[in-house]
Amino acid sequence: MAIGGVVFIYALFKKIDWIAILLFTSIVADINFDLPGMPLNFRAVTTLCLLLKVLAEKKDPDNPFPSFISLSYCWHITFFIVYVWLISAKNSLMNMDLFKEMTLALISAFLGYYFYFRKGSYEIFKISITLGGLVCFGDLAYTYAFCGGFPVQRFYHLIVGGFELNNHNFFGYICGGVFVFLLADYLNAEGKTKMNLLMMPVMFLGTLLSTSRSSLLLVFIFALVMVIRALMSQNKGKKAYTLVVMTIACLFITLFIFQIVGSMLGSDSGFITTITGRLIDEPMAMINRALGNSYNENSLDSMEWRKEASSIAYDSFKGLIPEEQLFGIGYNGFLTRDYGHGYDAHNGVLLMMIEFGVFGFLVYMALLIGLIIKSAKLKLHSPFSVLLIYMILYITSHNKELTAFFAFLVTGTLAAQIQYRLEGRQAKEFTQIEIAPQ
Repeated sequence: MAIGGVVFIYALFKKIDWIAILLFTSIVADINFDLPGMPLNFRAVTTLCLLLKVLAEKKDPDNPFPSFISLSYCWHITFFIVYVWLISAKNSLMNMDLFKEMTLALISAFLGYYFYFRKGSYEIFKISITLGGLVCFGDLAYTYAFCGGFPVQRFYHLIVGGFELNNHNFFGYICGGVFVFLLADYLNAEGKTKMNLLMMPVMFLGTLLSTSRSSLLLVFIFALVMVIRALMSQNKGKKAYTLVVMTIACLFITLFIFQIVGSMLGSDSGFITTITGRLIDEPMAMINRALGNSYNENSLDSMEWRKEASSIAYDSFKGLIPEEQLFGIGYNGFLTRDYGHGYDAHNGVLLMMIEFGVFGFLVYMALLIGLIIKSAKLKLHSPFSVLLIYMILYITSHNKELTAFFAFLVTGTLAAQIQYRLEGRQAKEFTQIEIAPQ
C-alpha cells in the first residue's frame, strides 16, 4: 500500500495520464476499496486528486478547447443530477452517499471530456476500457479455475482484502460492452487496430463465461449488424471478411469452451451443468414454448423469475399516485419501499420511471438519445454511440447500469468527440499500447 501510494503521487505530478487510466479502468471494472485512515474510498480519492490536478494545470496555448461548463450537455446532465437530489430529498432518501455518488458521476463525465481534448483522441478511454475488460475476464477465469462456482470472486480482493457479492451478469455486461466498443473502433478507425482483433475473442470469451444471456444476445446482434454493414461498404470489406473469420473462431469457442474448462481446470461438474442450463436449456425452453412445442418447465426458472420481477415493477409503477408517476419516488426508492421484496426491478426502464418519474426519465433519455443522434448527423461513426446503444438495450432486463459511473464517463467522452468535430478538428491517430491478455 505504501509503495502504491508513492507511485500514485509520482504519477499524479509527472504522469497524469497514468492516473486517468487508473481511474477510468476502476470505473469500467467497478474496482473500489477503503483506504486505511482515509474518510473516502480509493476511487473517490483518485477522482478528487485527478480533478484538482486537472484544474491546477496551465492551459496549453497550442491546444485551446472550450470549457466543459460551456457545453449544453454539461447543463443538461447537471440539471438531471440536481433533479435526482431534489426528488430524493422530497422522499427522505437524500443522504451524503447519494450526494457523493452523483457528484463523482458528474466529475467522471468532466474528466472523460477533458482527457479527450487533452489527447485529441479517445486513447486514454480505449486503453482503460480494454484494461477494465481484462480485469473482469481475469476475475471470471480466477473464479472458474479456483472457486468452482458463482458468485464471481474478484482477484483484487486478494491484494486489498474485503469481499462483496458480485453478480456474474455484471462481468458479461462489461466484457460484452468492451467487445462492442472494440468492434466499432476496428471497423471505423484508420489507425492501428491489430490489438482489437486480439482482444475481441477474449472479450467474447469473457461474455460467454459470465453466462449473461442478455450480453451474449446483444453481442451477437451488434456483431451481425456491424459486419453486414461493413461487407456492404467498399472501404471496409477487407476488415469485414477478417471479422467473419474471427466470428467462426468465436463460434468454435462457444461450442467447446465448457468441455475444455471442465477437463483442464477441473471445475465442479455441477457448476458446468448450471452454466449449460443458463446458456442452452433455458433459451431453448423459451423458444419451444413460444413455438408451441413441448419444453421442460423446470428449465425456465430464472427467466420466469425475471418476467415476474418486471411484472412487479410494472404493477409498482401503476400503483404510484399521479404525482409520483410524474416525478418519481427518489433514488433507491424501489428498494427502500421493498417493492421487489429485497430485489431491484430487473427492468432498468421501469426502474428509472419509478425512481425518477416519467419527467426525469425523459430528461435523461433525451440527453442520451440526443448525443447518439448528433453523433450520427456528424457522421462520426463513434464507438461511443454504439456502446451507449448497447447500454440502453441492456438495461431493459437489468437495473441501474445506465446511471452508473461508467455511463457518465462514456457520455462525457462522446460529448467531447462531438464538440471536437463541431470545431472542425481532426482526431489524432494514436499509437496503441499493447496489452497482452493475462
